[in-house]
Amino acid sequence: MSLHAVIMAGGSGTRFWPASRKKRPKQFLPLARGRLLIQATIDRLAGLCEPDHVWIVTNAQQAKALAKLVPGFRKDRIVVEPEARDTAPCVALATATIAAVDPGATMIVMPADHVIEPEAEFQRMLRRGAELAATGALVTFGVRPTQPATGYGYIECGDAVDRAEPRAFAARRFREKPDRATAEQFLRHGGFLWNSGIFVWTVDSIRRAMHHGNAALGAAADRMLAAASAGQTAALRRAFRTAPKTSVDYAVMERAERVVTVEATVRWDDVGSFPAIASVGTADTAGNHALLAGGAAQIALQARDNIVYAEGKRTVALFGVEGLVVVAVGDAVLVCPQNRAADLKELVEHVRATGRDDLL
Repeated sequence: MSLHAVIMAGGSGTRFWPASRKKRPKQFLPLARGRLLIQATIDRLAGLCEPDHVWIVTNAQQAKALAKLVPGFRKDRIVVEPEARDTAPCVALATATIAAVDPGATMIVMPADHVIEPEAEFQRMLRRGAELAATGALVTFGVRPTQPATGYGYIECGDAVDRAEPRAFAARRFREKPDRATAEQFLRHGGFLWNSGIFVWTVDSIRRAMHHGNAALGAAADRMLAAASAGQTAALRRAFRTAPKTSVDYAVMERAERVVTVEATVRWDDVGSFPAIASVGTADTAGNHALLAGGAAQIALQARDNIVYAEGKRTVALFGVEGLVVVAVGDAVLVCPQNRAADLKELVEHVRATGRDDLL
């Protein structure tokens, strides 16, 4: 089996502002226990895929940064999206690029900004997915919910497809991010998994599924493959721009004829906002969690249950405060209640509206 991995790394990560900026998005932050998320994602694939079978899809601005932040990564394995058009065109572009050099490939597709442990179990899980993908299924991975989360999509599982491990189920349907009451219902039901956004499929299977799910996407994917096979970069960019701006979940997975969900057997965190530092940072006896880099330090007195992220030679001092997020990076400092950290996009829009593009 020829196994390739595609790392989708074009996101902006506004929920990590001001640490995350246009030139340095979330995946370039040291949120993987001190490692950059993108580096941890690459390292997680070592021994599973050949080094020249690992690809990163990103935008032009971030592609330039990759050369400095991940200097050992092959530049010819960085695929540049001409513009942001959501995950379906991204997958089509990656599929065309890989199919042009290895038409019989099996593809792993994953985000660049998750924390997943342990790596050995992650690779076992992916090998299981690759075996199922060889039967023609589109494979996704579901995480057993631990709370009625409203920030994740859900997969409703049907019958087990076999008796092997990790367990795999026929996917009945995909459910969008629910409200609290619906998420609680999913949790009580027990047959729902969080959608991790990690997939495995063969080149042939995903190409057929794109045509089946969205004719415009399938046609654009054909044009991309023709251009990639001919080495015509300009034509490839034009073909990419003809793809509908939509997600792979909506355009393909929700409409596919055969989807299998493998239950994830790893510790998985999408590190969606600063409070996630509680699971990847260090803690003191008062429940203050910190992720400090580049010589940053923290001092806390009569302070509890705070989240601190800081970079550079600076000290963040907490005194008499509780339940805050404090971020000190470069030319900006953020202070907000933890229960508003997931709403930082609203603040980023306000910063943009005030004309402070220098902070974005």
